[in-house]
Amino acid sequence: MKLSRKVGIGLGTAAALTLAIPHVSKWEGIWMTAKVDKIGTGQPITYCYGQTDEFGKVKVGTKFTVEQCKQMLLLSLPKYNERISPCITAPISDMTRAAFISIAYNAGSGAVCKSSFLAKFNAGDERGACEAIKTWYIRARGVVVKGLINRRRDESAMCFAGLKQPKIGADGKPAIRT
Repeated sequence: MKLSRKVGIGLGTAAALTLAIPHVSKWEGIWMTAKVDKIGTGQPITYCYGQTDEFGKVKVGTKFTVEQCKQMLLLSLPKYNERISPCITAPISDMTRAAFISIAYNAGSGAVCKSSFLAKFNAGDERGACEAIKTWYIRARGVVVKGLINRRRDESAMCFAGLKQPKIGADGKPAIRT
């Protein structure tokens, strides 16, 4: 499946989504049977790669195949990218965008759009933004979670790696360095 054709997105964004897929699947893990997420806020029903109720009412115990889970992830990530894209006003590389997509998938697009790290990024403090990711949203229900610390450290590293790559402007064209 060609991701760019399937969801109608540009090549730069398709590259970011391609980078985000293995990262998200690594940190979310895969649950082949739907269960209650006892860590997350509101204890939603969770399945596959951290999916919640995006694809309709899923009941505890519903079973999925690996292929179904992969397809749901492929359909979900572009939605998170679409939701955070209007909030990203500075030129961004595919790798940094992939980090932001991963964070949005985990914490929510609205949270990313309101985040201190994105505010820093948009203000031109790219290094400060990547550093701020390490300590952003590392608690679940008020308790620091080691897995979230590790995930944010990994996302921060992706963000920093992206600072060395070419950037795409909000218009979808390569940003020119001055």
